[in-house]
Amino acid sequence: MLNGFTDIHSHAMWGMDDGARDFDETVNMCLDAEDGGTQTLFLTPHLMYWEQAETLFDAREAKAEMLQEVLGDEGSGLEIKKGFEILCDDDIFDVKYFYPYTLNGSRYILIEFDFFKSNEADVSAWCRYLSSFGMVPVIAHPERYGFVQDDLQCIERLSQIGVLFQINAGSPSGMFGEAEAGVALRLLNCGYVDFIGSDAHDLQLRSTDMRECIDDYPTTADTELLKKAAICNGEYILKDKLLIPKRIKNLSKI
Repeated sequence: MLNGFTDIHSHAMWGMDDGARDFDETVNMCLDAEDGGTQTLFLTPHLMYWEQAETLFDAREAKAEMLQEVLGDEGSGLEIKKGFEILCDDDIFDVKYFYPYTLNGSRYILIEFDFFKSNEADVSAWCRYLSSFGMVPVIAHPERYGFVQDDLQCIERLSQIGVLFQINAGSPSGMFGEAEAGVALRLLNCGYVDFIGSDAHDLQLRSTDMRECIDDYPTTADTELLKKAAICNGEYILKDKLLIPKRIKNLSKI
């Protein structure tokens, strides 16, 4: 049984997006994460419009401080870290400073895109722009994008320019659909999953219980690569060290 997960992607912070609805739900999501084997939970509310960035940052800081105090009173040993899940589009080219919005103030920045309109050329341009500022782009749930499902080799090409990848914990077991499950499992077994996140939004349908998700993975899931993604690689973000991933197989040859 795996333990000590670093969940780099959750919407457990109340009242900031479509995640936790109130403070009590946030606390319970955190306690569920700890019960499900998570050691470190990142709170990553959506950042969709840059004109709201400073306001969201201030709200997140105040709420995180309050949450940490209550979790301490509950006797929880869960480590809380902060970040954002940033929606990328061409507006990103107007931004010149990213560190307040990265994962734990590190070089790693969690990004997502429009599920239906995004394409490899645009994603590559946005990631190259972020890299020019010293950022390491981490694409959230690549298995859910149509352009990835249509051409897995795009993951290889994005990896070659320094992009990393985080799948959702529920994807390999089919939480988001059959196509997403197949892509997530292939990415994992080929060494293209660098991190795993719950992408939790609530207590029931998309919870913070990483172990419950992982226990439902197909037996074909590579346990060692899973351990690296769910447990070991999180240290690179926490210590702001550069992760140089080892890709195991070419996706194009499967």
